[in-house]
Amino acid sequence: MQFSVSHSKSFRFRKIHPLVAEFIRSIPDTIDLDQLADDAAARVFPAATDDPELDALRDEWKAYVEPDLQEHFRSAREVVAADLKQMREVKGLVELEIAPAHADAWLNALNQARLVLAADLDFDEKLLSSAAADVTSETGSRVFRLNLFAFMQECLIERIT
Repeated sequence: MQFSVSHSKSFRFRKIHPLVAEFIRSIPDTIDLDQLADDAAARVFPAATDDPELDALRDEWKAYVEPDLQEHFRSAREVVAADLKQMREVKGLVELEIAPAHADAWLNALNQARLVLAADLDFDEKLLSSAAADVTSETGSRVFRLNLFAFMQECLIERIT
């Protein structure tokens, strides 16, 4: 997969293998807030943890912060889902173009997806740094997606800054 910035200043991921494209297309489903497991929700929404020392702050967080945060996350998900519908095949490979105005939404969605995958994997450093992931296994597929999404974030951040 190659990353570039086009003459129109849009971000472009090119020469994406079809299997990798399917992993990218999975982002909106991965971050569906209505389907998050408890462990994933605790990573995405820190107030979801059961720390008794945070009881007083938890209620305020849930009342004043979490609704806006959920709306922000949903908005990012919608932007990413719309961009993914524009993916196109070029000579058997896939291209994804991201408008500069959508970069923040992509960074947000990619980060959410990584948090969810890390929770699903009960993430640890050993798992992340393990040898090449076997994408035919569920764990290997999730590790690969986690690393793929980190790579995409890195590409976008590098060009934005």
